[in-house]
Amino acid sequence: MGKHKKRSSQEKMKIVLEGLQNGNIAETCREYGIYESQFYQWKKRLIDSADKVFRSKKKKDPEKEKLKAENKKLKQTLVEQTCELQILKKNDK
Repeated sequence: MGKHKKRSSQEKMKIVLEGLQNGNIAETCREYGIYESQFYQWKKRLIDSADKVFRSKKKKDPEKEKLKAENKKLKQTLVEQTCELQILKKNDK
């Protein structure tokens, strides 16, 4: 197949989609000078990343929401502690 050629992600996606559309993966691989095993690796990566592409932006990540709530609670505690410290300093004078 020749020398290893560095391909962009767009080119890899184009090759995979073309192979899937024309139904002749072997021919597509010959045309682009890649091994079929490489084609199938790219296909797997493309399919594995599809979930990220089609995932709803509105769907809330429970872990992220938990961290946001914890962050808010910690900020409130910090404010309370700062106020208490200021009161103690004023009373100490």
